Amino acid sequence: MQEGEGLGGSWRWAGGLIAERVLAYDVADFLRFHAVCRSWRRCSVDPHAHDGLDRRFHPRRWIMLREELAAPERRCFLNTSTGECVQVDIPELHDHKLLAVTPEGLLLLVHQRNHVGLLNPLTRQLTELPPLTSLLPSKFKDMGILDESNELFDTEFIAWGSGVASDGSTFVLCFNMLDLLATAKPGDDHWTSVKDNGDGALAALMFEGRFYCVDNNGVMVLETGADHPPRLEVAAKMDSIYAKMENMDDSEFEDNFHLVDNCGELMLVHRWGGVTAENKSCCFYDPYRVDLDNGTLFPVKSLGGSAGCVVFIGMHSSLSVSLDVFPSGSIIADTIYLSFDDVGEREWLEVGAYHLTDGSVQHPCTYSSGLVPRPHTLVDCLSLSNTVRGLTPFP
Repeated sequence: MQEGEGLGGSWRWAGGLIAERVLAYDVADFLRFHAVCRSWRRCSVDPHAHDGLDRRFHPRRWIMLREELAAPERRCFLNTSTGECVQVDIPELHDHKLLAVTPEGLLLLVHQRNHVGLLNPLTRQLTELPPLTSLLPSKFKDMGILDESNELFDTEFIAWGSGVASDGSTFVLCFNMLDLLATAKPGDDHWTSVKDNGDGALAALMFEGRFYCVDNNGVMVLETGADHPPRLEVAAKMDSIYAKMENMDDSEFEDNFHLVDNCGELMLVHRWGGVTAENKSCCFYDPYRVDLDNGTLFPVKSLGGSAGCVVFIGMHSSLSVSLDVFPSGSIIADTIYLSFDDVGEREWLEVGAYHLTDGSVQHPCTYSSGLVPRPHTLVDCLSLSNTVRGLTPFP
């Protein structure tokens, strides 16, 4: 304590330090204290006084569940680190369409099929981004894809894999189905498109503030800098996987790749075909750790974690959770669960889950009329939260 500083000053300093510690762990707890404690508000930062892309205030450990609630614009959010659930009213869902939920827990919304915004569901900050009309090439505009009557909008404008870049001021927007990748900052009047090398980008993922995807060259990363336009560069080669694919007999289905943020570690999951006594579905899932330092992939036999981890993968997104906070037996460690939008794997290949320990397949539950049977299990809830489209579409 400095000379002349009283006990009150010391407590104010302590309050600010505690506020920083709480904010570093979870913005939800920080906001609760901020709402009810005047002293806390005086010594802590105000989220609304900062930019909406400020990472300190992002609900990065929260995922939005799909459970139907009494109010049509109310959603339930689950903290994957603590197991806590909160209900949040999001009136914007009345007249906005949800394009994606980013890894930071932000909702990417579009109004009138053009005006793009990024909503923090806990702080209620809405950050405006450039309109879609500034991004789309003429061929899409000529198709009238933004018209209210065009049903292609719901199936083509899927933006999972988008997110906030590590600089805290740039947003990366990815429309996989349209082969569009672009960046922009709040206040920009247009999107800056990333040149397409013609290979097509698959398995889009934001990991630690950087955009990754898979193409014929390997695992790619989006490089941005003041001295050059944004471009995709090779982050890790996949030569061994591609060589394996060339030497395999023709399969009835294509190989598939998924990038996963596996509890802080970048992982690639490769689905390929084959038949064993334990696996009659002709489907296997091989996980690899992506070594970004050496630009290589290493096969692994476990998803890791002190209590074990599981991965949920869908058509356009992925989710990894640790078993630490969930009831024993509700999910099985070292298991890859299929989300409900991956109809090909769930219905045609009859794969609901793949167990890495023995290579066995768990058949999916039966459902009809596009409905998942109730009551939902924990696996159902997490699978649905990772489902982009299909059985239970987002509003």
